[in-house]
Amino acid sequence: MRGNITRCTFERTISIDEMAEAFAVSDSFVNPGLSTPVYKYRIQYWTERNEGEPVLTSAALYIPEMRRADPSPLVVLGHGSVGIADQCAPSLEDSTGFNKDNRPLVYTYAGDGWVAIMPDNPGLGPPGTTAWLLSVDEGHAILDATRAARKLFNEDALTEKNSLIGLSVGAHAVLSAQAAAADYGFEGSLDSVVAMSPIWLSAGIWGALISPVGAALVDPTLMSVAMQFFVGHLAIYEGEDSRLDAFLPEKREEARQLLEDGCWSQITSAEQGPPSIGVNVGADLFVPAYVEEVGNCGLTDACETELAQTWRARWVADRPPPNTTIPIFHWTGGMDTFISPGFQKCGLDRLEAQGGSVAACVQADGDHSGIVTKNAEWVRQHLDQVLLGGAPPEPCELLDQYDPMLECSIPIIPNSLSPDDP
Repeated sequence: MRGNITRCTFERTISIDEMAEAFAVSDSFVNPGLSTPVYKYRIQYWTERNEGEPVLTSAALYIPEMRRADPSPLVVLGHGSVGIADQCAPSLEDSTGFNKDNRPLVYTYAGDGWVAIMPDNPGLGPPGTTAWLLSVDEGHAILDATRAARKLFNEDALTEKNSLIGLSVGAHAVLSAQAAAADYGFEGSLDSVVAMSPIWLSAGIWGALISPVGAALVDPTLMSVAMQFFVGHLAIYEGEDSRLDAFLPEKREEARQLLEDGCWSQITSAEQGPPSIGVNVGADLFVPAYVEEVGNCGLTDACETELAQTWRARWVADRPPPNTTIPIFHWTGGMDTFISPGFQKCGLDRLEAQGGSVAACVQADGDHSGIVTKNAEWVRQHLDQVLLGGAPPEPCELLDQYDPMLECSIPIIPNSLSPDDP
């Protein structure tokens, strides 16, 4: 059942001019150069959460009019954060959705001639439950995209080669896929993984931020993300009826409506996000057991109660150890103020300590989102090398050359290098 298609619809042809407009929405982006219009299809396919637990995900498939090769390799893309309401699914391109980061990611590669597929993630759009930063869902959806795409083409249309490219939480998704690849499987070969601005920090941070200590650091964006994290994980692990159990009873309906009615731009803002329902710190929304037990567990790794131990185990599962044989190209933006180079160093230290084959590159003028276009020349040439046998790109600037003194600098949580810790 993995990768079996349940729906496929041709949506439209995307012109070069339309794609170019996506790079003009923010000064963070540059136009990387586009060579071909693209045909967009929206599909739905089966993936699995746990073994024998099928779930549906939708995806957008982009087929360039002029492909880089025939037969063509496949690029699987992991999208950035969008929210957890159905209308936020990137493949829908809803007018209320958060398309700013994901269109540049897609068009940088599809508009350069690469066949690309970008899963939405299970339950985001199709029936079912979705969760933000749930490693098993993200990783399996990415891997099953290699199966689903090949079911749509004639046997000789695609080669066996795949590359995974992700941004932010989508980079968490491709790293999760890399970690799960040997056990879960996929179709073809997995030739490289490019993770840009990945959120590869301990998921215990979402507990720490709702603690009394975290109150000094939390802002509307981080509070919204903590809400999304706990709501989604509770729904997956404990059932839909429990999705709001972490919240104070008198706040549950307001919180539910906030998360279901808006996408990223709305639910992370001061005007429409958590402050609009009187939520500024963890204690404004979360029940005391979460603020104290789960919060302190994330903050200090002192997880003595059953509730704290339950969440600690879930955080461990969301940062799995890497496959040591599949190369990872980790990209950090030198101007990233959301997941800064010091924060990225924490994830890198863990990947390397666990035996990951990692090249840690930096794009000095890239920020959290804009890196997808600023490093496009290098990544495109890398794809040409690993997928088509072309010449390698020039060596990237390495993070330890860019800042030899850089250290892991997460301010309030430990960063263990052990796979047994969050």
